[in-house]
Amino acid sequence: MGVVGAAIGTAIYLVLAIVFSFSAGLIVVAIFTGRFIGLFVRAGAAGTLSSPARVTLSVIIFLAAMTVAIVGTWLAAGLQGGVLPLGEYLDDAYGTPLISLEYMLGTLLAWWSSR
Repeated sequence: MGVVGAAIGTAIYLVLAIVFSFSAGLIVVAIFTGRFIGLFVRAGAAGTLSSPARVTLSVIIFLAAMTVAIVGTWLAAGLQGGVLPLGEYLDDAYGTPLISLEYMLGTLLAWWSSR
């Protein structure tokens, strides 16, 4: 069930980042994606996985979802004529602190929600 939360969060991230070029709100999307993944994993794995296993699974799913969303944004920019490498694109378009905060806060929420 955590993959369902990841798919929803990734889709919202891609729409906001690609279609609307919205950058500051992506932190909020990352936070809610982590929260949904954690809650969905906890609900789906209730009674079958231990708490450490749920936490590990939630964090892995969140990190994979955010990486897919960020790389997807870069690929979409490349299709629109962008030529920057991934690191430079992220730094120029969003700034390294924003991407780092997305990973940190989303991971924290995935961890906290799945305990």
